[in-house]
Amino acid sequence: MSSTDVFLAGADAYNNKFDAEQYLKDCYQLDQDVVGKDSKNWMVKWLTQIHKVFAKGNLKGKKLLELGAGPCIYATISASKHYDEIVTSDYVKGNREQLTKWRNNDHDCFDWNPHIQIVCDLEGNGETAEERAKTLRERIVDVAFCDALKDPMLPSRNGEKYDAIVAFGVVEEVAPDRNSWLQILACIVKYLNPGGVLLLGNSLGSTFYRRGASNNRAFACYKTDRDEVISTLEILGTTILYESMLDLPGDGYFNDRTDKMFVVAQK
Repeated sequence: MSSTDVFLAGADAYNNKFDAEQYLKDCYQLDQDVVGKDSKNWMVKWLTQIHKVFAKGNLKGKKLLELGAGPCIYATISASKHYDEIVTSDYVKGNREQLTKWRNNDHDCFDWNPHIQIVCDLEGNGETAEERAKTLRERIVDVAFCDALKDPMLPSRNGEKYDAIVAFGVVEEVAPDRNSWLQILACIVKYLNPGGVLLLGNSLGSTFYRRGASNNRAFACYKTDRDEVISTLEILGTTILYESMLDLPGDGYFNDRTDKMFVVAQK
């Protein structure tokens, strides 16, 4: 981090300082020439990893929750073929507005078609990005407010449970300390149906992440490692079905993680 950075933490910092539109432009704009070609691109790696897990065919059910989606839909592209209903959620109002814009196919919504096309190409069934986007939009039944540090996390959903919960870049990023980190994971597992699965993306070793390239704001993270994540999930009563390191260390500017880990755990 730079000595001029403003170090932010807590719910108020996210609501007041997180610029969803700028974050999308800075971090998720995907050039068309990357699609299907550049496996070193971090987004291509991440989408490929998610695809591999769903391609096994054993993850399916009725209802899936994405907890803390930010303004993004990429995590549910593969899942939209395997779950009938998708609830996406975030704490920040601006993020929920971006999600709603995309769900409604508003003219000024962020263009996720390049990301969707990557998944369609990986699946190899000839589906177009437009066709998959239509399916995903139809299966998103709600864009809900969530607060990962409270129980229930989604007050408007009346404590319902899910066949799958996706939490990518959430647990470490919003937890101010270890107790909060443990509380979030325990609450996520609580709202899984028996046999339900948690798809977890962890930024290992990270103490901060930057919300975009065009400002000097950085958000605090809880620093964890692979062994702590796996042992905690097992203590919470889940069985690890899959884990993978993605070889995605931070660059020291956007974040200082040592790697990105993908875990699938079953309750």
